[in-house]
Amino acid sequence: MSRRGGGRGPPGGGGRGRGGGPYAAGPGGNCVCPNCGKTVPHQVGVPCYQTKCPSCGATMVRQ
Repeated sequence: MSRRGGGRGPPGGGGRGRGGGPYAAGPGGNCVCPNCGKTVPHQVGVPCYQTKCPSCGATMVRQ
C-alpha cells in the first residue's frame, strides 16, 4: 500500500511560486537591442522579446 506524497522533498513540489519559473526576471531591468545596443526600460507585463527596438526595429532581449 503506497501513500500519496510519501516521497522526499518539500510538499507541493517546492515550486518557485507565481510568475513564470526560471525565466521570469521580475518587474525591473531593461530591454536591450542585440543589433544596435539601444536600451529601454522594461515594461511590466510585456516580455522584452515582444518589444521592437525604437531605433532599428529588431526584437529586444532582456538585459
